[in-house]
Amino acid sequence: MPSPDITSLYRARHLVTMAGPSIEDGGIAVRDGEILATGPWEQIRREHPGASSQDLGEMILMPGLINAHCHLDYTMMRGAMFERGSFTEWIKKLNSIRRSLDQKDYLDAIALGLSELKRWGCTTVFNIESFPEVIPFLPESPIRVWWFLEIMDIRSRLESFEALAGAIGFLERAGTENGGFGISPHAPYTVSKDLFELSSTFAGRHHLPLCTHLAESAEEMEMFREGGGVMHEFLASLGRSMEDCSGRTPVEVVIGGGLVPEGSLLVHMNELTEEDKALLTSHPSRHPVIHCPRTHAFFGRKAFDLEFFQSSGIPVLLGTDSLASNRDLDMFSEMRAMQVAFPGLDPQDILTMVTIRPAAAIGRGGRIGELSPGALADFIAIPDPGGDGSVAERILANRTPPKVWVGGVS
Repeated sequence: MPSPDITSLYRARHLVTMAGPSIEDGGIAVRDGEILATGPWEQIRREHPGASSQDLGEMILMPGLINAHCHLDYTMMRGAMFERGSFTEWIKKLNSIRRSLDQKDYLDAIALGLSELKRWGCTTVFNIESFPEVIPFLPESPIRVWWFLEIMDIRSRLESFEALAGAIGFLERAGTENGGFGISPHAPYTVSKDLFELSSTFAGRHHLPLCTHLAESAEEMEMFREGGGVMHEFLASLGRSMEDCSGRTPVEVVIGGGLVPEGSLLVHMNELTEEDKALLTSHPSRHPVIHCPRTHAFFGRKAFDLEFFQSSGIPVLLGTDSLASNRDLDMFSEMRAMQVAFPGLDPQDILTMVTIRPAAAIGRGGRIGELSPGALADFIAIPDPGGDGSVAERILANRTPPKVWVGGVS
């Protein structure tokens, strides 16, 4: 472990900064957990005489990956949710398993998930935390975590303001080391209009990012637009008021209703009408959209409309979602799944979806997701097999757990 007072240099066959072109025989200078400089190796050595140096050899040195959507609470569900019935049936089974677990189960699941993320080169994760009461009992995370506190009032008798009071208490008890915090009103089918509005106000007041699941399934669309279907029946049986299921789409309810602040992260966005697209493109804010390719395939969704988001200037980010709908937390596999689904997509564009785009989405552009002066020293090194293809293509093809540094510490 390098001393914080010592400048450390790292050299690799290829340096991918995501802040400019890749550099052959490149290097970085690190001091006190931040990047001091990047560039050709001889230049880096010349500008930092006396610094300790490490030649990583025939490797690709690049920023740590950012998983923009994950549910670490459910890491213990790997392989338990293999059935691909209706989305509503999947929710029922998930809730059934949740009721059988205790706090230790969730603590173990989170710790295991964090370890797996780091093993596969993820140095930052945006995690949806359904059980914030476990956070004070967690050991220090090996990676940076943005904890998005999930709130809903579908099953609760609590008033909306009481639900937000719990969020405030959580943030007051938790620190801000090694990441940050956000608010996640779960979805329009589990969160009332009042709670959405209070969440938006709370996020603005405390300068927190907000994330919500939106337009995820055909059943959600049927519930809101048609006022019927299996999800409608299930939620009505729980006592949910169905007054908002009156011909509007989920996007019209949330975005058209102004229920989330500018720049909120929208997860999934699978079911869009032409009216939804017109609303999204006319909206002054380009809400980042988080796509989870392997979860998308698990549920057999219709094709994700990447072309619409690209042409509309809406940034797309990638996440793994949870192990209740995915087999692992490997972001390299997630990138390859994106490449298979969209073979014409530039591999370099896919890399932006797990680096600079999610960093910008939470207001951390220039600090994470890239290697540039002033950025946090979160980087990874993977074997470079050489041969044909671009450096970005070789990164996506990687199936080897990388070497990982977080804050300059391996």
